[in-house]
Amino acid sequence: MAYNSRTTIPNLTKLMAGTLLTFTFTTICLASPECIPGSNETDLNVPVSSSNLSYISDFGLNLFRELFPYNATDRNFFFSPYSVWSALSLAYFGSAGDTEEQLGTVLGEKDKISALKSWKTVEFLYKMRQENQSSYTLRVANRAYFDHSVSLRPCLDEIFPTELQRIDFLHVGDAAEEINEFVSNTTKGRIPQLVTPDRLQGARMVLVNAAFFKGVWLYQFKESATKKELFYSTLEDYTFVDMMQQKGNFGYGVSEELGASILELPYTGEAVSMYILLPPFLAGEGGFSAMVGRLTGAALHRAIDSTWRTQLEVKIPKFKLEESIGDELMGALSRMGVTDLFDSSRANMTTFSDTEMLSVGGSVHRALVEVSEEGTEAAAATALISWRIARPVSPTIFECNHPFLFLIYDNLTHNILFLGAYKNPRAAKGGKESV
Repeated sequence: MAYNSRTTIPNLTKLMAGTLLTFTFTTICLASPECIPGSNETDLNVPVSSSNLSYISDFGLNLFRELFPYNATDRNFFFSPYSVWSALSLAYFGSAGDTEEQLGTVLGEKDKISALKSWKTVEFLYKMRQENQSSYTLRVANRAYFDHSVSLRPCLDEIFPTELQRIDFLHVGDAAEEINEFVSNTTKGRIPQLVTPDRLQGARMVLVNAAFFKGVWLYQFKESATKKELFYSTLEDYTFVDMMQQKGNFGYGVSEELGASILELPYTGEAVSMYILLPPFLAGEGGFSAMVGRLTGAALHRAIDSTWRTQLEVKIPKFKLEESIGDELMGALSRMGVTDLFDSSRANMTTFSDTEMLSVGGSVHRALVEVSEEGTEAAAATALISWRIARPVSPTIFECNHPFLFLIYDNLTHNILFLGAYKNPRAAKGGKESV
């Protein structure tokens, strides 16, 4: 259905996320390795021909499984895997030795030069998109804040002309204010505070990524169509929610591999979409857990590629989630294979500085999402079930009345910007997820 301003309310989607990694250091004396091997021979400012980020999907999905107890039924979850990946990539560019190898493996990178080219290409792409279209807003920004006392390699200023910033971490109040202002500006004020002064005590470097998305549904929901309907967290635990609904022509598919059906809700311009993965209702909690356990980047992209356009009646609840992740982010990354970075005696960050031994001493990630008729706003992983469904006869009902996985997906770069699980409406209303 086409948008009609006289009969519908604009449905906006806004997403924000911020990731922060704090670094401490001990002064040492080391040999001077080359800044970034090959960077002098490569023009890093020329965009590469491919801006496909699908290879980092496994990173985001693995991190989701490490952070969220996805078999739980009493909570929801939301974060930006891309925000974490971007902040961790900054650490990768500054690393060397075993630390570099661990980060490259977990991030899915082959080498620093190709990683830098991709990183800068996507940064350039998002900036150009923002300057040349008005159908949606996508802002991504990175900063590496170094204390004035840290001696940086001069060549880094040429590689990261805007990302590297000097700051006085002895005055933690002023430092926190400056970092929070950067995050707040990037997220349009939706995340006014990412870090408190006490989190910066003893820090000498802080890596920050902030992301913001605001979109308009291509096919509008009408507020008048929203009704109270039941949502089943389990077959025995259910509650009423405000259920948005409409009939229209949507991308739809069935993945036997994942044991789930998939729905695409595109935003205006169709460069970015929300995808919902919904296991069968009668499978209960086992269906959701089995789906998440089977989910890989390749399986997700196969599911997305298999969708076709069909007439559907769509029902999806209005919801609002907020997530704050602290040092458990470091624990999750350690279990994935990034260990030396968080060990002050083993971390090797000599590509940033050959006179200080830097290591990660803390982490913060915040993300928000709101899905409603007026829009979605956000700031910043059982039993296996095998099932087969033939292509249904239209119209079909896609009803999100039980736990589902949702993601905000950049169709042009194949990048998971935001990822979440909606499982318990009561947690969203009154728990820590409520905004």
